[in-house]
Amino acid sequence: MVAGRSRAVAVLSGVALLAGSVCTRFGVFEAGQESAKDPKYTVVPQRERLERGEPVRFEPDASRTSTPPT
Repeated sequence: MVAGRSRAVAVLSGVALLAGSVCTRFGVFEAGQESAKDPKYTVVPQRERLERGEPVRFEPDASRTSTPPT
């Protein structure tokens, strides 16, 4: 254990881990926002699927439903 018996070092380590986690979360969020603004990654693939005649389907994620599977 890096902190050993020092409470201050343990608290500092926890704060550093929390800060890293927050930065990662917001970094991924911002990257998603930027990629969603670029039509090359959103509109173009949708139009290509429509031109190929593929049906438009929405398949909800089963893990996000409130009703348990039977």
